[in-house]
Amino acid sequence: MSNDDAKGQPLKLNPAVAQAPGAPSAPAPAANAPAPSNPEPAEAAQAPEAPQAPAAESTTNESAAEAPTAAATNGGGPLKLGAPSAPSAPGAPGAPGAPAAPAASAPSAPAASEGASAPGAPSAPAAPKAPSAPGAPSAPGAPGAPPAPAAGAPSAPGAPGAPKAPSAPGAPSAPGAPGAPAAGAPSAPSAPGAPAAGAPAAGGKAPVQQAAQNKPKEKPKKKREPVVIGDRTLGQWGKIAGITIAGVVVLAAIVIFGARWLTGLDSVSSWMDKYPGEYHLPDFVEPGFPWWARWTHFLNFFFMALIIQSGLRVRQQQKPPAVWQPKKGGKKISINLWLHTSLDILWIVNGVLFIVMLFVSGHWARIIPTSWEVFPNALSAALQYASMDWPAENGWVNYNSLQQLTYGIVVFIAAPLAIITGLRMSEWWPKKADKLNKIYPAPLARKIHFPTMLFFVVFIIGHVFLVVTTGMLKNLNHMFAGTPAEGWGGFLWAVGALLITIGALFATRPLLIAPVASKFGTVSPR
Repeated sequence: MSNDDAKGQPLKLNPAVAQAPGAPSAPAPAANAPAPSNPEPAEAAQAPEAPQAPAAESTTNESAAEAPTAAATNGGGPLKLGAPSAPSAPGAPGAPGAPAAPAASAPSAPAASEGASAPGAPSAPAAPKAPSAPGAPSAPGAPGAPPAPAAGAPSAPGAPGAPKAPSAPGAPSAPGAPGAPAAGAPSAPSAPGAPAAGAPAAGGKAPVQQAAQNKPKEKPKKKREPVVIGDRTLGQWGKIAGITIAGVVVLAAIVIFGARWLTGLDSVSSWMDKYPGEYHLPDFVEPGFPWWARWTHFLNFFFMALIIQSGLRVRQQQKPPAVWQPKKGGKKISINLWLHTSLDILWIVNGVLFIVMLFVSGHWARIIPTSWEVFPNALSAALQYASMDWPAENGWVNYNSLQQLTYGIVVFIAAPLAIITGLRMSEWWPKKADKLNKIYPAPLARKIHFPTMLFFVVFIIGHVFLVVTTGMLKNLNHMFAGTPAEGWGGFLWAVGALLITIGALFATRPLLIAPVASKFGTVSPR
């Protein structure tokens, strides 16, 4: 087309020309890139020109009107539009072309050459136009689709890189004229700008990636939180309990077989005949259990159970459910600590009454040794227990020496030790007694107080075990009914006492003890 034709006649577009398969398309810049001002003419191709393909519908009029002509810069030569990069013969790489003249409002599909295709290349029918957003720069089309025509910018005749007719298969093609990138050619860079609306990515990967993104992510399954008791989980406590039970069973078996072997020796057997496990009490000790002994015994068990429960709550609590403060003011303490301290006071009062009545009545000789024979008899009783050949039981009249020593330790050593250590850790201990605090620091008291509580727990378990295994009805009648006769009276009293204690353990909750605590101070949430 001449220069005058470009000015006065509408610009026609040619469809994309398909070259021989297998050759990579020549890279070309975007259609909006300006053509060089003084390009050097390239060698014209000698192959005959291929017939034109029918032009596709496009907005070429507006594009041709806005695009600068190359005639002004190329000496009035014929105006040609760059053909799209088409695959050349197998193994023939396309030569890089010169940048094409800019085209205004170019559609998303690559541009096609006007009037004539590449010299010597057969033209192909036009393919439908690739969809794009209005005014958006070109985007690559679907993979494998034929190139779609678009309004290409006219290139100057004889511009560097003019297309050369493709040679026969296997012959290298001449450097081609710059053209717009072919639609769907992955090697050609796309023009900068927003991608065409709805255009899928090359290779068909966009739908797959979008489907993967739209796929709802599976919510991670919540791990079940382990039950924590104190500073260990329930499973850890189970392992500790299992190991402890297994160790106790093994140790018990060793002790039993060792004691049986030892008591079977003649020398040991004759020694046990001399010390059967108990000695006679003084004559002033009356047999039986008076009323004060039975009642203080029950109250001791009742208060001890509540003290152990409240003490464990104080030890394990992270955040107290409520606090208590004296009416006259002072430091606030947790309501569990208030309950623990109050029960300690009641337990101490009960113990003091028991000790007073013990010495007044003369029954102190039942739990305080009166002869050095208590030690060999206690060892003899221990061997009899260990060999499962238990000593004779006659608690209505006398305890065996091992029981006597144990009860004496509980009343006169363990109980005062629990009181002294508990007082040191309480708010009643003087804070400004520097010398006393240095001699008896609180950490030392804490280290003694908890093991003392464990001693009481072990004692209660062993005591109840012996009561049940050495004649339960007889022993319960002694302590609860006050009679040496056989019957169910003591058992019924013991069951009633046990139910009262269990009910108190459930009743000592912050909601129920708060009204009682408010009588002696102020109870508040914090």
